[in-house]
Amino acid sequence: MTAAIPAELVALLRDRLRAMRRGYRKRLARCQVEFSETSVHDLRIETRRLLAMLDLLGALHFGDSLRKTRKIFKKRLDAFDELRDTQVQLLLLKPLWRDVPGAREFDLVLRRREQRLIGELRKEIKRLKPLRLERRLKALERDWRELAAAESPARTRALAAAALRETFEAVAALHQRVRRSRTGTIHRLRVAFKRYRYMSELLQPLFPRLTARRLCRMQAYQGLMGDIQDIEVLIAAVKQAVQLALLPARDARALLAALKGRRAAVIDKFMAAANRLFEFQPGPADQKTEP
Repeated sequence: MTAAIPAELVALLRDRLRAMRRGYRKRLARCQVEFSETSVHDLRIETRRLLAMLDLLGALHFGDSLRKTRKIFKKRLDAFDELRDTQVQLLLLKPLWRDVPGAREFDLVLRRREQRLIGELRKEIKRLKPLRLERRLKALERDWRELAAAESPARTRALAAAALRETFEAVAALHQRVRRSRTGTIHRLRVAFKRYRYMSELLQPLFPRLTARRLCRMQAYQGLMGDIQDIEVLIAAVKQAVQLALLPARDARALLAALKGRRAAVIDKFMAAANRLFEFQPGPADQKTEP
């Protein structure tokens, strides 16, 4: 664990973590009582924010003590993946109902899957016990009181800016590997950029240039890559349904053709905007205005 970090940064991280811890507890309790698409979405978002905080602490070299806590939260987040994917696929299919053969048939397959997953996940969520994680996060807050060093605000920004730069460099390296014909390279860029965006949100109070407008633009850029991944997952789901005899191959042909056309369009849209990544590159630690 780091020997000492500036008191201003410790206070920011402690306050953010306390708010996230309470927000997670509240949203988990709500989801356990009222399991709905909205409550699940809110719990997923809060879990992602906590993971981003743990990633930030890792970037600040807090050591290995965070790994187990991060692993637990990641496992909880991953539990939602199949349901989230299914619900996104239902939304993507709806515009195709009228004109694309196979769309309505696959919609029925997905509806049955959604109901099964809801039943399974509802039971899993009710079994979750927040107290152990609560104690882990509270222990982190207590540890930080011992880490604070009386250093200048400039030192605080410099340390945080170094963490942002290190994370962005990893994103930029993945950007260089992006290939239109290999959507997996775009997905890996998206995952890394999402981590950078959440880290930027956490550090926003230290950097006036990280305005709400700038963060919204970052989210929109990430969304371009998310559109590609959503189509890819849907195409894979249709193919799997055919293999499992849940959807006749004759019904799937036109649907797959339509989805592949849509995939080409969203890839074109992202590739045209791919270099916008560098609009979000960290500036000097003392930069005050948005570029």
